Amino acid sequence: MENVGFIGLGKMGVPMAKRIKNAGYDLMVYNRTKAKSESLKSLGFKVARTPKEVVEFSKYTITMLTDSEAVEQTFYGSDGIMNALGPGKTYIDMSTISPSVSMELAKISGSKGGEMLDAPVTGSIPSAENGELTIMVGGKKETFEKAKELLSTMGKNVVYIGENGSGLKMKLINNIILGGNMAILAEALLLGQANGLDPELQFRIISTGTAHSRVMDMKRENIINNSFPSMFNLEHEVKDLNYAMEMARGLLHPMVIASEVTQLYEMAFKKGFAKKDFSSIYGAIKLMNEG
Repeated sequence: MENVGFIGLGKMGVPMAKRIKNAGYDLMVYNRTKAKSESLKSLGFKVARTPKEVVEFSKYTITMLTDSEAVEQTFYGSDGIMNALGPGKTYIDMSTISPSVSMELAKISGSKGGEMLDAPVTGSIPSAENGELTIMVGGKKETFEKAKELLSTMGKNVVYIGENGSGLKMKLINNIILGGNMAILAEALLLGQANGLDPELQFRIISTGTAHSRVMDMKRENIINNSFPSMFNLEHEVKDLNYAMEMARGLLHPMVIASEVTQLYEMAFKKGFAKKDFSSIYGAIKLMNEG
């Protein structure tokens, strides 16, 4: 099987890398915080000193990083991904970043003779551990077809969206809806509580009707317990909403409701909820109402 490189060993990156290795690929990893990659040595992972070394080793190099800035820092520079790309090399960015940044990286990759796919994911840490992510892919169709088997080690729904940047655009659309759904659910439940309605009773009634949603099922216990252990940090939802607003502004496309939702999450960020799960928008709105 092909050599694969994986850069970015965060909450999602580690289980994704393990899925690839367990599928039989020869895997090399890199992380900017050295301790994270070194901890995988005992599991048989090859550990690189630089991103460039990962690309030199690999046919496919995957990044799973925080934001556009982190991806650019890994891509550019003398020890970056860019300087080892060439014919026979495919770079797959699975981070959620700005589509415009991703499309520029795709142009540079092509100029080096390599290929690039943007392949952001939806799903939480358990989904990554179980290989059940949804992966939305942008790039050349033929490149996608070659990489699909590898991507399928991490996801059960691996979907080709279109040209470079398309996967990211689809991911941002998804996260507008995700953030808006969570915010309106939180606001409505708190209104119910203010009017004397028990939260568990509200959930029971809503789940039987047309207002029922998957995010409600997933985040019910967080809200009932007013506890928000992070599966997807609120700060990441803020980032994704702002990338979506950037995408809309580029087309002069009005986003009235999404703009309000973005501001609400930014307020929650400033009130100290950044590192909590994005469902903590419930706690943030509750705090705002109290004071």
